Amino acid sequence: MARRKEHTHEEIKVMAIAAVLAHLKNESLDSLSLRKVAAVIGYVPSTLVNLFGSYQGLLLAVAEQTLSELFERLAGQAQTPEFGGLTAMAAAYQEFAFEQPRAFQLIFELKATKEQGISERHARLIEQLFALVESRLASLLPELPQQQCLLASRAVWAGVHGLVSLDLDDKLFAPGVSLTQAIQHHLEVQLKGLGYHKETLCC
Repeated sequence: MARRKEHTHEEIKVMAIAAVLAHLKNESLDSLSLRKVAAVIGYVPSTLVNLFGSYQGLLLAVAEQTLSELFERLAGQAQTPEFGGLTAMAAAYQEFAFEQPRAFQLIFELKATKEQGISERHARLIEQLFALVESRLASLLPELPQQQCLLASRAVWAGVHGLVSLDLDDKLFAPGVSLTQAIQHHLEVQLKGLGYHKETLCC
């Protein structure tokens, strides 16, 4: 075991989160536990409980970091002009999900409890992610009222997420159709329905 005070609290947090992410690269979350994480980084489980509140708290911290990485990936594509901004973000979302499938799924499968809620940063990252989609829709559909734009952003991205999740589980069940094609079709249909009729959308 590591000597007490060998690492700062923040360093231990970083080590624990990294240990979970390393595990998720090759193994399922079901095969992990707080005790295993503690053993990997050389501390006792009670140290992690003191820092994260619980195993759930540690997993929420892992989800938060993964969400931060996902946001950075999408933000890097959000300024692509016109309709290409949405397709570029969707492609980045798809790529990230298949690079880190278990960590990606953890973001959405993990539920906060009354005792262990998400942090302010976690909530802000979720808002910022949707804000990227809202901003792109607002630029494509400037006459769309703000509330409708907010609702549309959720509906549009829910479809992207649903298609990605289905394909991750090998349940898209669309022979001859790639995930990229399915997402492109979804985005085109949604944008046309919202009133975007640029010549680039000619499906």
